[in-house]
Amino acid sequence: MADCEWAILCDYSFLDVNRKTCIIGVFDRIMAANVPSALPHAALALKFTGRSGEQVNAQIQIIRPTGGQLAAFQVGIKLPENGSIELQLNIANLALPDYGAYAFNIYEQATLLKTITFLVDRPPQQQVPPVPPVNP
Repeated sequence: MADCEWAILCDYSFLDVNRKTCIIGVFDRIMAANVPSALPHAALALKFTGRSGEQVNAQIQIIRPTGGQLAAFQVGIKLPENGSIELQLNIANLALPDYGAYAFNIYEQATLLKTITFLVDRPPQQQVPPVPPVNP
């Protein structure tokens, strides 16, 4: 059975002209003044490894802090001759209904391969410096 060697949540992920994976803006925390909110754009970069020619039918679930499933999608790929492949999955307008820890659970044939998490939190309170007295 194939494995998910790594998974990274970031702002953008793409292949460059030499087919190297480029990952920009890795994050595990989102600040939101209010919920519900939304993440306008993100990417999930993954690497699957296994046997040459192996069919990988992965399911990726996004889990809310409350435990309910927010979204799910399928990824079907055939591993190339070297037995590994890197993927970039773009995510647009991901709903963020709650504060707390969200999870991306990555499964292959009902086996959990990898979990990555990110936290939706309130922005830190800004400390306002005291105004110095004006001397006449």
